[in-house]
This record gives sequence, structure tokens and C-alpha cells, in this order.
Amino acid sequence: MDGAEHGVILLAMDGLSHRAAEHSLSGAGLWRLRSTFPSTSTTAWLTAVTGAGAAEHGAIGMVYRAPGADHATHLITGDRIAFDPPGPGTAAGEPIVPHATVFDRCAARGTPAVAVGAELNGLRGPWVTALLHGARLLPTPRTPLSTDPVAVVARVVAEVDAVPPDPSTGERPPLIWAYVNLDDHIHQAGYDERLHEAVRLLDTAARRWARAGRSVVAHADHGQTRVARDPALHDAWARLDAPEHCLMPGGGAGRTRWLYPRPGRERELADRLADALGDHARVYTPAELDAAGLLPATPAVLERIGAVVAVAATARFPVPDPRVGFEHGALTQEETHVPLAGWGAALDAIPPALAGATR
Repeated sequence: MDGAEHGVILLAMDGLSHRAAEHSLSGAGLWRLRSTFPSTSTTAWLTAVTGAGAAEHGAIGMVYRAPGADHATHLITGDRIAFDPPGPGTAAGEPIVPHATVFDRCAARGTPAVAVGAELNGLRGPWVTALLHGARLLPTPRTPLSTDPVAVVARVVAEVDAVPPDPSTGERPPLIWAYVNLDDHIHQAGYDERLHEAVRLLDTAARRWARAGRSVVAHADHGQTRVARDPALHDAWARLDAPEHCLMPGGGAGRTRWLYPRPGRERELADRLADALGDHARVYTPAELDAAGLLPATPAVLERIGAVVAVAATARFPVPDPRVGFEHGALTQEETHVPLAGWGAALDAIPPALAGATR
């Protein structure tokens, strides 16, 4: 952000793959980044704003247990998830290990950042608190939110254009972080023409902001890949993710999921899950994830993840929501290769290490 005379607009494009960005961001300088593991929003966005990996901040999925808890927590809603109602006095650590955000660093310099994103205004779980710590989240009118990507982008562009001056300085904030929810549409329709129309609209706005002297940067958290419902595999998962085998319902998100076996049942449950899913998943222990270079087995991870972890290997992997047509969380290029785009002065600030990764 240093040297950005007219400030920075950072577009957080949820769900956009690098391949889709190549198709529609014609006015941008474009580089390829690799998402986190798991390749899911709660993990990747928190890493993006803190610089800490999942092994440090502990946000290893959408649903997992906090240290010492007898239930899992849904990071977005804050809901407790258990086979039976959790005990009233359950002692548990925090789901997320606190880390300073880029917004905290702006505030410490006396230049508070602004965040916009109507979808974020209604969230109350621990994730949004950690994600936007230090930012001023602008309120959004309480109107029904569309998942149509063109409508989403049009609203975000209007919100960025309408960001008011900082009341203490009378100037526009030096950093505007804008959440662009393309993800909900992609889950259902994939990277269709409506999605590309929305990205082109975002590209047009970014070029306009750049001409006005702003540094404009955009990046995504993950892409998505097509999935195919297999009722037999869903039933197999449900039979093992049950009170007779597990302490609490399983966690994870999308195409990386895990189970919390009862003590002494870890190996048995891993073998049964591997047999049930066959070639459609690779089943790991946390130590094996570490050995494979996917997720270090730090205390923050081991306190939260289940002892039996399944990572999708084919489209038929049993994802939590069988209604979706596209998902993410695992290791394919469609899920993990994401764009970093820049317009205007931002092109001069792209790290030299990425200079060879242009399209």
C-alpha cells in the first residue's frame, strides 16, 4: 500500500478460478496464485488478510471443533453442531487463533480501512470477526441479496463508488476491501456466460478506478470443480459419521472432510472409510497430511481437525450439500489455481517473484 498515492481498492472475488479470470479480465495484469489447503473460503480469506497459514490461525475448514469442545462450530453462523445438545458448561478454547489483519495494520498507522460486502453484514460467527478485525464494515441496506453474479458485481461497484470520506480526515480511505460473492452462483451454475459477464463488468469498473488514480488489486480464495452426486457414497459417509462411531458430527467443507472417531476407533474408522469411498477419496491421518506437505500438524491443527480426513479424488466424492453442481476444498487445479489481478499503479507493486507467472 506504500506509494499508492490515491489509495488501494482490493476486490475479494470469492470462487473465481484462474482459468475463468483469464477468460474475462482482459484489462488486467494477471498472475496465478495457489490457494490454501483446504481450498475453502474460511481458510483462504483469513490467510489472505493475516498472512498466516491454516496451521497458525487454525481456521482449517467451515466446520470443526474448538479446542476442548464437545461439539463442532460452524464458523460462518457460530452454530454449535452435535449429535445431542452440547452441555451448558462446555469449556472450550477459541475456534480461531487471533492474528493481526491488514486492517489492524492500517488502523495502527492511523489510516483505518473500509470493508464493503452486503453478505458479510449479516454474519455473526467467529470467522467474520477475525476476518474483518480492525476494518470499518460499511452498513448495507437490508434488502434481499441476489446470487446473480451480474447483480452482485453491480451492487459492489456501486458500494465502492459510494464509500464516504473518513469522518476524521475528510479523505477517502486508503484501503477499500470489497467482498464479491461470485461463489454462490458458481456452486449452482459453474463458470457460465452470466458469470463471465459479471467478471467483465468488474474489469470495466477496475479500469475506471485505475484511470482515476486508484491502485486496484483483485484476487480469489479458490476455484471450483464439477461434482456428481452418488447416493451410495453419501449413505456410506452418513453411516460412519454417526454417534456409534464418532464423538460429534464431522467437520471440514466441500471436498475435504473429516470424522471425529471415538477413542480407540481411529484406525478402524479410517479403514472403513477408505473401503467405503474407494478410489473417490484419499484418506489421511493428520500426521499423513503433514508428511504429504498439505497441512502441518501444529497444535492449532491437531486440537481442531478430526483423526480421519478424506480428500476428494473424483467428482463423486460425497460433499456435504448434494444439491450443488460445483464444489471446492480439495487439490485439483480448478480448485487451487486462483488469479491475482492488477490495474493501474498496482501493476508496479506486484511482487517481482510473480513476474514470470503472467499469462
